[in-house]
Amino acid sequence: MENGLIESMRIKLLPVSLEHSKDLFIVYSDDLTTQYVPRERHTKLVETEELILRFINLVKEQKGLVYTIVNKEEQTIIGNAGIYGLDLENKKAFLGAVIHSNYWSKGFVTETLNKLIEICFKELNLVRVEGSCAEDNIASEKIMQKIGMTYEGTLRSNVIINGKNTNSKVYSILDKEFLCN
Repeated sequence: MENGLIESMRIKLLPVSLEHSKDLFIVYSDDLTTQYVPRERHTKLVETEELILRFINLVKEQKGLVYTIVNKEEQTIIGNAGIYGLDLENKKAFLGAVIHSNYWSKGFVTETLNKLIEICFKELNLVRVEGSCAEDNIASEKIMQKIGMTYEGTLRSNVIINGKNTNSKVYSILDKEFLCN
């Protein structure tokens, strides 16, 4: 399982690295960006560095693939995304992405997640890929629908966001659904 460079039309996905700390701190310290993220807004660079180290360990332990998202046109880091909870035995994983609010509603997350789904099914030979979002995060829900995921249900009070228990909506896509498109 390799965590290498991935490119599509408007983005590059680089293996997450401590070199990206300052740029990702800008993402994780933005109030608007982190309003739906199940971790506290970062106020110190060291918090972002610790998060990146956790991501790097996930990759080393073969429990995920985590990338930094680069806007190719501007050559700027705009967020990160990954394949998490990677379970090769049961052939499943879940996707996640956080992108700076300045880049919302521009198709970057959709483009990123489409590439990650392709990796999940074509390279990792997974059968199931999940995604979830806070119940009131309509934009993320629309992205999951756009990339072909099916709504499975709402988990009640299953995640804490901004100190509050929050419901989350769960979506998934299966390999046979992806391969039909």
